Amino acid sequence: MGTPPLPFTTRVLKSRGFPRDASQTQDFTALLPASHRARGDHIIVPQLESDFLAQELLVEKLNNVQDWLWICGRPMPPRPLREYLYIPVLEFLQRYQSGDHQVVISREITITENPELHLVWSNSRIFLKPIPLYLLDPDFWAAHLIHERKLAECARGFLFSYTALIQYESDFRLARDKGLLPLEVTWEAWKGLAKEILENHCYASVNQRYWYGELRLGRLNLVYRIRKGFVLRGYSKIAGHAVYVDLIRDNFAALATILGYVVIVLTAMQVGLGVERLQEDESFQNASYGFTIFSILAPLVAGAGILLAVLAMFISNWIVTKDYERKRFREMGVEPFWRKAPKEGLMNPSTMTTLQSSKEPGI
Repeated sequence: MGTPPLPFTTRVLKSRGFPRDASQTQDFTALLPASHRARGDHIIVPQLESDFLAQELLVEKLNNVQDWLWICGRPMPPRPLREYLYIPVLEFLQRYQSGDHQVVISREITITENPELHLVWSNSRIFLKPIPLYLLDPDFWAAHLIHERKLAECARGFLFSYTALIQYESDFRLARDKGLLPLEVTWEAWKGLAKEILENHCYASVNQRYWYGELRLGRLNLVYRIRKGFVLRGYSKIAGHAVYVDLIRDNFAALATILGYVVIVLTAMQVGLGVERLQEDESFQNASYGFTIFSILAPLVAGAGILLAVLAMFISNWIVTKDYERKRFREMGVEPFWRKAPKEGLMNPSTMTTLQSSKEPGI
């Protein structure tokens, strides 16, 4: 089986010293980020021999629920960037009152470097991953991507998503302003790049996640809770409650809304009990009695349920945090000074400082 063709050969990074001569050593350091968070939360210098590209491009969490993505979005390319243009509500009201009725509030673009969140939206935000420099270099594709099927499929799908996001020059200017494209990429260069990507595009050659465009985060969370059993966390908590107080407030606000309807029903029943015809209706009397008892107990049960659920989340997060702390300190090779005597192989930070000072030559 032959080598798959490159998705493009257009060079758009000429201002960074590209293209290279055939005799020049291929050094892609300038295309990589300054640092990288590896698995285990270690901050390291990006290395192409590690799992750096896998973390940068693969979308395994979405592939694991591929057969449920139809619930979260449609199998169509994403909308262009100009339709995501976010306008604050006050500015919108001012324009509307002045007669500008064509303004449409859409979603605020939020930058993410996580490919699993690219094109995922929640409420008034949509998360977009900027195009990495290395994906715009055909030499990098030839050296590190084209022979790795999974990486190549994800990279092809990612670039294809940007041909849908950046269609017109207005989209291009928005992409530059939001930091989604490198500043050295010109509109003419992007047109040539997009032309090649689209001419070489085939849905069978891209990752299945990119058969879909925008995905709703709330439904992804629901899918992960049902399909994967991640009841507390879901797919991602990036748009979740930051503090427990907000979580309690929002849940009790929903409970108060339901109780408002209960009050209306109780008021109607009270009026009905004053009507002579209903006073003699035994079924209505029983229903009124049962609903009255329900309206007394239900809010107490629901309120207790909310508090218990929050308590369960707190305990779960506390356990996970403490386990992670122990594991992390073990990997760092240190033992907090406020703990017991350090275990074998671990060094107390204060002891390390003392040893280092004792090794220094005297003055």
